Amino acid sequence: MDSALAPERGYRYDGLYWVDEFWEETGRSGFKVWRFRLRKNDDSILPPLKTGTETPTNPERRAVTTTRIVRDTEMSRRVKHLYDYICQICRTRLETPAGPYAEGAHIKPLGVPHNGPDVDANLLCLCPNHHVLFDIGAIALADDLSVLGLALPTKLILKHEVGIEYVRYHRQHFGGLIKT
Repeated sequence: MDSALAPERGYRYDGLYWVDEFWEETGRSGFKVWRFRLRKNDDSILPPLKTGTETPTNPERRAVTTTRIVRDTEMSRRVKHLYDYICQICRTRLETPAGPYAEGAHIKPLGVPHNGPDVDANLLCLCPNHHVLFDIGAIALADDLSVLGLALPTKLILKHEVGIEYVRYHRQHFGGLIKT
């Protein structure tokens, strides 16, 4: 680049800058481009902060009655212990200061409208990431318990009986996001 401000070669770190202003323009080729007016960060000049003088509002509170499913937490603990808190998909064991962490993921959801059973055969031991991916249908299980939706072929670690009817239900109701 031929500029008096550019180094002769390579890159140069010039510090931090604040975005003072930005706008959209049409560039020379007719495409929209974004322009930014930058101001060098001088540590003595901080960005404007709110003063904290806003009038606080208290959110409205209402008494509600709710019905929830009471899950068998001992069953979930038992399945997680069986797998030593190792995700059945990625084989990751998350260590925390409180001890290992894994989640009990129901294959056929317990809530309405699915009404799945709270039994060992309807439960997987998963890390939080694979639990979320499984719940939203980004991954699912094939009948041979291989994991669908992953880049690499992966077979579920299996130390307990998994109900094929729950696997098929999950795939039928949640497998639509999986790219094959």
